[in-house]
Amino acid sequence: MERLDEKGVSLVEVLAALLLVSIIATAAWTALSIGMKHTTAETSKTEIQQDANLIIAKLSAAHRQSDSYTIKFENGQMMLGTVDASGSGNFERVLDKDYDYTGTVIAGNANLTAETLIEPKKNHANIDLNLTKNGRSLNIQTTLTRIRTDRP
Repeated sequence: MERLDEKGVSLVEVLAALLLVSIIATAAWTALSIGMKHTTAETSKTEIQQDANLIIAKLSAAHRQSDSYTIKFENGQMMLGTVDASGSGNFERVLDKDYDYTGTVIAGNANLTAETLIEPKKNHANIDLNLTKNGRSLNIQTTLTRIRTDRP
């Protein structure tokens, strides 16, 4: 018997190799897509948490350093009003980002259209902060405290 010279690849072998490569590529693409979606979700969650921490830190600093300050909400912004040494007051944005603050309660005031005056030497300020953006929301409850001097 003569032996055939086998130097090429058969069609069945090529198809089997293509099938294996496509299965591996599909599995890798699926894993990559799931990872990217998870990363995006965690990034937005972390961003909201960091912004909430920054808001609380700025309010805590105002609470410790001021005899009184005012909080109001305007066009998706939380505004902090303080009075400087000369007696003039001004409002500044707490964050450079817009959030939906619906449900936020500051010192018992849930009316986001009114200014809330806080006097740290007389009362502690209970804060129920709700931040919502792009379908993600975060709720933080805390109390800003300072030594009260209104007691005899």
